[in-house]
Amino acid sequence: MIKNLKILRFKSIKRLDLNFGQVNIFVGSNGAGKSNILEAIGIAAAAINRGIGDTEIKSKGIRLTPAELMKAAFKSDKVAASFELELEFGNGLQYKCNLLSKENDPLLRFHSESSYFQNRKIFGRSGNGSTALGESIKGVLEKDRGMWDQIKVAYPFPKAATTQYDEFSKYAIYTPQTDILRGARSGLIDTAPFGLHGEGLPSALAQVLRWRNTDKKLSNSSKRLIDSALQLSFLPGWTNAVKVGKIDSKLISRGMEEPNSDMVYFIDKFMKQTRNTLSVYDSSEGTLFLLFIGLLVAHPSSPRYFALDNIDNALNPKMTRLLLEQLIAFTKKVNEESLDFGPKQIFLTSHNPTSLDAFDLFNDDHRVFIVNRDDEGSTCVTRLEPPQGVTRDEWRVLAQGKNLSQLWLEERIEGINGLEVV
Repeated sequence: MIKNLKILRFKSIKRLDLNFGQVNIFVGSNGAGKSNILEAIGIAAAAINRGIGDTEIKSKGIRLTPAELMKAAFKSDKVAASFELELEFGNGLQYKCNLLSKENDPLLRFHSESSYFQNRKIFGRSGNGSTALGESIKGVLEKDRGMWDQIKVAYPFPKAATTQYDEFSKYAIYTPQTDILRGARSGLIDTAPFGLHGEGLPSALAQVLRWRNTDKKLSNSSKRLIDSALQLSFLPGWTNAVKVGKIDSKLISRGMEEPNSDMVYFIDKFMKQTRNTLSVYDSSEGTLFLLFIGLLVAHPSSPRYFALDNIDNALNPKMTRLLLEQLIAFTKKVNEESLDFGPKQIFLTSHNPTSLDAFDLFNDDHRVFIVNRDDEGSTCVTRLEPPQGVTRDEWRVLAQGKNLSQLWLEERIEGINGLEVV
């Protein structure tokens, strides 16, 4: 799990030092820099995975911004040549990269990288050369390709470090889009287990169902997680069955692209058997969004670390809270039972006040962050937590029995709307 992230000079961020839990949500005004934090994590994951070229950056769900616009350029400061990211994981693994972002150069370049495991340097490169496990590396490393990807099979790195890097390197930012989920528009499947916006949903569902029903090595606990995740799409209440396969062509709406393969469809439990089958095009967008997230949790190829930008997309306030409660429970189960699939750590953004009601401010695995911008325009982040030494009962008194969404709407949470509230 990522324990700490330091960001220097990235987009709207001058300097941030963030400590994370299992499930982390960023809330605040529009344009405050919430998505920039998700993208900073994505840049680090890309650097560890294969590199910082456009293809890898795009596959992480990061906007293809010109390289020179990725570094901060505040009026009060001289524009630096680079920005810097530093990660610390819970097992003592650390990674740091300094990335050049030059004018008139469309690509990012590595200026330096270093990694320590339990206070021992395991690899690094700079203008003075490159080393791995204390040995000098001969030859020239590619400057837009991550060092880890170029050397990981050539040296006996600690298994704990290798596992952590392999898992984190698959991090991606998911932003499901209704027209893609409904099959009205196709897109590229640029990451596992389906595209960042919902491309390839039918094949992903078919794979999970087949795996759930045929893998004899799956524990009962793992099967329960899969079932619970897939049942997220039942939360709205109108369906209790989701399937994948062929359906009567007469039930495929004209607004859809002609399907070349199987498709997802739902059974409306309130309708007659002859009229109860709905394609994704005719199903509610909230139901599709919930299925997307269920598959992201349940699929064996899903990243163990991922972000969802605008978790409240297409959901009403109550459904947003219910979904987040389930995501928090899933992540807790995966970590406590050491399951070999499912999310270990999640990062979210939201503009919906009820999203906060799923979080327990007294649980250190839950982290709520308020994001705004200071007088210079730099992104600032404050963790929302009770005053030090205040008990849960005392907090209820301070909050006058109101939940966090009510405090948000009453503008009693400082900075959450871009305002300084007293």
